[in-house]
Amino acid sequence: MAVMSHVEIGVSDLTRAAEFYGGLLGFAEDGARSGGDTLVMAAGAATVRLVEVGHDATPSGWSPDDLQRGFRHFGMKVDAVDARLAVLEDAGVPVRLRPLDAAGGVRIAFFADPDGTHLEFVAGQLRYDPVWSPALVAEEEAGLHNGWDGTPRFDHVAVTVDDLDRALGYYRDTLGIPVLGQLDHRATDERGFVITYLRAGETVIEVFSFRADTAPGPWRPAPDLLGIRSVGLTVPDPAAARAALTAAGGTALTRPGARPVELVADGDQLVAELVRA
Repeated sequence: MAVMSHVEIGVSDLTRAAEFYGGLLGFAEDGARSGGDTLVMAAGAATVRLVEVGHDATPSGWSPDDLQRGFRHFGMKVDAVDARLAVLEDAGVPVRLRPLDAAGGVRIAFFADPDGTHLEFVAGQLRYDPVWSPALVAEEEAGLHNGWDGTPRFDHVAVTVDDLDRALGYYRDTLGIPVLGQLDHRATDERGFVITYLRAGETVIEVFSFRADTAPGPWRPAPDLLGIRSVGLTVPDPAAARAALTAAGGTALTRPGARPVELVADGDQLVAELVRA
């Protein structure tokens, strides 16, 4: 089974990003894996990899419309959304959605990092409806407060896809990432959307799919791209996993730069760097 190891985010100023993700969110630098234009920060079960791409960097092209395919946001679990968001507001962080009680019994809020990357706080144990794997859900519930002090930690990366069955064939069937459950909004939202939660280790890929038409995502393998650039998936054999994903419809590509990175993109521009376990 593939495990999500990190999310990579392009930033224009590494010092400013370190102050935000470290000073405000409380992530700790992983010095052994940081250096040069890259800062790796421990965020619970996975890491946040910040890559400085310069002040003249290419904007991500992200749109606030969830119907745009590809990366949507990076979500962090916290103990108290309102209190944590108040600290960010006092520091001048832009708030995009004020705290509210959402479907599934969780409280959420959205805000932006200094370069506009869309971020979420979520508090509480999500109540899936329907549940696909009771055993995995019970395991997730047991680990909610296990040794955790309530500070922000890596919870999920959200994406929008055009075809849920295709996405499940790619991530569940090819990479072995199991489904926890869903939240079905088809009866209450005119866009007819479903959120499907795939558990990639101790973190989650949150997959949005819609009855309404979706729009192509703007992601490209530019070395100076801002925002969410890729997720890391730890697998036993990266070459074999890359071959399996391309056979399942993915596209192998290389992001150029001083340190070229081998990536695989699915049809919706969920871009993965395959890392050897």
